Amino acid sequence: MQFLHTPAGDEVAVMQAQEVLVLEVALSRYVLEKPNSNLAVRMLADASRANDQREARMEDAAEARLI
Repeated sequence: MQFLHTPAGDEVAVMQAQEVLVLEVALSRYVLEKPNSNLAVRMLADASRANDQREARMEDAAEARLI
């Protein structure tokens, strides 16, 4: 995982696909054990959404190569 700083002063985490999957699994387990953790639930939703978007981009790229 790498952290990048934007010109606006924000920080962005950049991860490899494997790291995103590990994060998603870890958050899923945490949410199962502590379902009232709003922060963990929001983080899991964000991680899952990012992973779904990545998979969709990969599928689109694969389909574009077949055409």
